[in-house]
Amino acid sequence: MNKISMLTVSTMITATLLLPLQGTGFAKQADPLVTTYSQDPQAKAKQLIDEAANHQNIPGIIVASSNKGSKWAYASGEASIYGTDPVKTNFTFRIGSLTKTFTAMVVLQLVDEQKLNLDDTIDKWLPDVVKGTEYEGDHITIRQLLNQTSGIPDYSDHKDFLDKFLPNPLHSFTADELVRTGLNMKAISKPGEKWVYSNTNTVLAGMIIKKATGETYGEHIRKRFIAPLNLTSTYVPDDYSFIPGEHARGYFVLDDGQFIDRTEMNPSWADAAGSMISTADDMNTFFHAILSGKLLKPATLDQMLTGVESPAGEYGLGIAGIKLTNGITIWGHGGNVPGFATFTGGTRGGDYVQTLNINAMPSDKTLPLSKSIAEQLICSSSH
Repeated sequence: MNKISMLTVSTMITATLLLPLQGTGFAKQADPLVTTYSQDPQAKAKQLIDEAANHQNIPGIIVASSNKGSKWAYASGEASIYGTDPVKTNFTFRIGSLTKTFTAMVVLQLVDEQKLNLDDTIDKWLPDVVKGTEYEGDHITIRQLLNQTSGIPDYSDHKDFLDKFLPNPLHSFTADELVRTGLNMKAISKPGEKWVYSNTNTVLAGMIIKKATGETYGEHIRKRFIAPLNLTSTYVPDDYSFIPGEHARGYFVLDDGQFIDRTEMNPSWADAAGSMISTADDMNTFFHAILSGKLLKPATLDQMLTGVESPAGEYGLGIAGIKLTNGITIWGHGGNVPGFATFTGGTRGGDYVQTLNINAMPSDKTLPLSKSIAEQLICSSSH
């Protein structure tokens, strides 16, 4: 059986982030990779996108950016492997682990409202959750959940989870069930000792939100971000298995190159760690609001953007700092779910934000392509 590693940030942390785009033709015949570009930055970006969309394991690509309020969007490739319809820039898609940034933002606003403290422990809010496990709830903090240093493993790597989800992607999970699965695994490290990515951390953060406020993480996301920011195509779908609005088919690509359609699945398996659906434009609006300081007090935003060492660079509180070759840091997050691979990020201050989505997963192209496009478009604004 091909193992699916759910909601990984492999596009962010793999050692091969900068591998060149390569492969055989996909939906239509592609010319060999072009090594010279026109001098127009947007034309360069389009060429990069077209090359990637015409190569192995990538049906279609959506990219949207905003540079000091000037919006640009482009889509290339197909909405399905049958090549009947093109992808469009306004398509909705599953954002995967970018949900972690939404969940972290709820926690951080509750910190600003003095309803939570980043150094509160699990035991303070969920005293019964870790009982009977090897974990000490009085030593694991909310901060460690958000910056992925708790030492708690990822439930989505556990055989019991995979045995339920892989044969039946419409299976419904509860947050308690997911967390129990993670806590029944052997600890990766002591709390605060090292960075190890785990969806269990963010599901626990979602449970703390509910315990502290009486409302779910989804209810908070809707009232704090979706409504006030007018994110009209952004959804917390709970256990609804379908993608609202016009969208591409999403595929999981097996090691042998076989495409498995995973467009419809019950997102409860990802909960606060990765259940959400959005569009490129909505994601850019959300990240602009974060990075421009509109949603948090300055000191709290500073804490969000203070990272611990990870293989990709700094990992803050539900967000990562990734350096471009020109020295500019993009603060963002990746999101991989079976069917879709996404990256959204922007510069501190929010002048530049960008989202890239591919309707196939896994894809090692998401982050390197995002970086290459950002380097073209950001640099163009400084000339």
